[in-house]
Amino acid sequence: MRSESHETRRGVARRSFLAAVGGAAASVGVLSVPVSGRVDAAPRSAKGAKFVQPLKANAEELYEYSLSVPVIDCHEHIPGREADYNNTTMRFGNLFNPYVSNDLNSAGMPFPRGVWSAFHVIGDDWDAFEPHWKAVKFGSYARPIRIALQHFYGVNDFTRENYLGIVGKINDGNKPGIYDRIFRTECGIEKVIVCSGALPDASNPLLAGNLFIPLGMNTAPSKAELDSLAAYAGGSEIKTIDELVDATNHWMEAQRKQGAIQFKAYAIPVEHPNKDDAARALELLRTGEALPPRAGQELRAYLREAHARKAAELGVPMAIHTGVWNDFRDLRVEDIVGFIERNPDTPMDIYHLGIPSPRAAIQTIKNYPNAYMNLCWSHIVASDMVVQSLHEAIDMVPLNKVFAFGGDYVLFIEKVFGHLQMARENIAVVLGSRVERNLMDMDDAKQTVRAWFCDNPKKFYKI
Repeated sequence: MRSESHETRRGVARRSFLAAVGGAAASVGVLSVPVSGRVDAAPRSAKGAKFVQPLKANAEELYEYSLSVPVIDCHEHIPGREADYNNTTMRFGNLFNPYVSNDLNSAGMPFPRGVWSAFHVIGDDWDAFEPHWKAVKFGSYARPIRIALQHFYGVNDFTRENYLGIVGKINDGNKPGIYDRIFRTECGIEKVIVCSGALPDASNPLLAGNLFIPLGMNTAPSKAELDSLAAYAGGSEIKTIDELVDATNHWMEAQRKQGAIQFKAYAIPVEHPNKDDAARALELLRTGEALPPRAGQELRAYLREAHARKAAELGVPMAIHTGVWNDFRDLRVEDIVGFIERNPDTPMDIYHLGIPSPRAAIQTIKNYPNAYMNLCWSHIVASDMVVQSLHEAIDMVPLNKVFAFGGDYVLFIEKVFGHLQMARENIAVVLGSRVERNLMDMDDAKQTVRAWFCDNPKKFYKI
């Protein structure tokens, strides 16, 4: 029985939605390639297609070389069970979540208060979509969709005549084996790190798990979360901040034993977390009242310190979301400098290049041995910003601290192919320029391509 995808409200932050769905719905395409259990051949190239930029000779050689390099996809929000993915029926509006939705809204598409999902606004309504699509379809968020449309379906754009037919083909092709066909055969991806509230299917060797920590999301902690954690820890009510730390530590230990390779946290605008402030926030939370934003931040910041210590003890890294989303002033890289410094034994996987402040991210990652640069999401947030930032990053950041790719998608996973195409281009352009300027030879550039897409993340995540 297929179920329609449901989205979330803007007031409930994107990451809360992603954790809640765990196996959030997505879609697939109609492919004519065989299912493969491994990356045993170069993935299909999009070179020469519309929306794929021509490259100079050095960049072209590096792009072609990148097709032979296995890829570690460092961050996705796809369902952890492929069967959940298969049981989803897409509608047209689902194709544009989560990111193009925001561009459509920014371009003037009216979204009801508290709603951020194009699914709810568009559904299958062409007239609601088309005027605003014209304004956003040349942006970085839209480009992976357009690459995927041409690569998988042979069309350059949606039209009134074709859009429902494309959705029908996506749903028709949503069959068992889609993860291998898209990730392995089409993209050349060896491993996908799935970020969710629950571990992915342990029987699928393609997937590895990065978990949101209870009460650690970029939203105000809730009484329901607290009660759920208490039940997991044995059922006794959590009354003190020390009991809360013990409960989250117990949860992390259990998840690590079950296969978690990483835990995720967020930049928080609290410079010096204080136990007394956290305890007051917990006491308020226990009453069932909604926490004021600052109290929630104080509690999360204090817990994050404990989570980092436990991660070090367990021998796994912490992922830290920085920048980009909603009020990005609450997600600044500058606000995690002290956190990184206080936890030198915890490897820190710094997400999203701190956009819109990539130079702060670059400087932070340069300064601290335990800080690493994860370009997940970044290539589709602002493709040219990533290119310019990487030109500077190579001057500052050791080459063993960069991870090239993470799709960061929930729905319509053909977009991963488009996003990876952009990442390969961007890396090729940057490294090709170094070769052209006689700052790096081609062999070194190719070694860097391999390190960034494969070897660095494999070593970091121990996979």
